[in-house]
Amino acid sequence: MSMIALPATTYVGVDVAQDSLVVCGPHTALTITVPNSAAALRVWLAGLPAGAHLVCEATGRHHRLLHQLCADQGIPLTYLNPARARDFARSLGRLEKTDPIDAAVLRRFGQERQPAATVLIPAALRELTDLLMARHAVVAQITAFDLRDQLVSTTVRQALRRLILGLRRQRRQLEQTMAQWLDSPAADPWRDKVYTLCLAPGVGVLSALALIGYLPELGTLNRRQIAKLAGLAPLPWDSATLRGVRRIQGGRAPVRRVLYLCALVAARWHEPTRDHYRQLRLRGKPATVAYVAVARKLLIYLNSLLSPAR
Repeated sequence: MSMIALPATTYVGVDVAQDSLVVCGPHTALTITVPNSAAALRVWLAGLPAGAHLVCEATGRHHRLLHQLCADQGIPLTYLNPARARDFARSLGRLEKTDPIDAAVLRRFGQERQPAATVLIPAALRELTDLLMARHAVVAQITAFDLRDQLVSTTVRQALRRLILGLRRQRRQLEQTMAQWLDSPAADPWRDKVYTLCLAPGVGVLSALALIGYLPELGTLNRRQIAKLAGLAPLPWDSATLRGVRRIQGGRAPVRRVLYLCALVAARWHEPTRDHYRQLRLRGKPATVAYVAVARKLLIYLNSLLSPAR
C-alpha cells in the first residue's frame, strides 16, 4: 500500500505588534509587514504553503487574533517566552534588536528546535483570564492608594478614600462577574476542577479560579514539570566544587503569587501545613523560603487532585 507523503514543515518567524506583524519566511529570509487585522491575516494565511508552522513571541493579547485564525485554518503556531527568544538571539551573536531581526531569529529557532505547537486556550477561559487581570489591576490600585493614605494632607486623603471606595466597588463587581462565569454553561469543563481545588487547605474559590485561568496545564504534567512551570522549583547553581544556593526563578508570576497567598493561609490555619512550616523554620530556613516550600508542596498536591491517574 502506498504511503501518502506529508509536506515538509516550513517555519515562519512572526514578530507581533499591536498594529502589524513582521514576517520572515516561508520561502525567503526577506521580511514583509502584514496588518494585524482579521481581513489581512486571513489573506496572508491563505497564501502560506502546506506544512507552514508559525513561531512568535507571547505578547499577552496582541497574538490572540493570529492564534485564533491559525487554529481555524489548521495552521500550527508556537509562541515563546520573549526572554527565551532573546537568549536564543544572543546565542547567535545577535545583540541588536529590530522587528526584522526578531522575526528572522524566531524562524531560525523553529528550524533548529522544532517546537511543538501551542494549544489554543478556549474563548471561555480567555474571558476568565481577562477578568482575573482586571481584578489584579484594581487590587494593585487599592493597595497603592492605601499606602499613600497617611502620607498626604487631610483634603487629599479624603479624595483618596473616595477613590478607594469606588475601586472596592469595582472589585466586588468583577468578583460577582467571575461568580456568574463559574455558574454559566461556558464554565462546564472547569467547574468541577474549581470545586476540587477548593478541597485543598488555603484555597478558596477566587484562588481556584486564578489557578485554572493562569495554569490550565494543572493536572496534565508531573510534579517536577508543574513546579518549574509555576516558577516554584528550586534550580541548582553548581559548577565543579561550587555548590550554590538553589533559587526559584522564571515561571508564571501570577500563579506563584496566588500559591504564595494560599500557603500563608494554610500555614496559619491547617495543622499539618503549620507543622511543616514550623519544621522548616526550626531547620533555619527564612520565613519566605519556608512559605515558598509550602506553596510548592501545595501545588504538587493540587496537581495530583486534577490528575486523571488519581
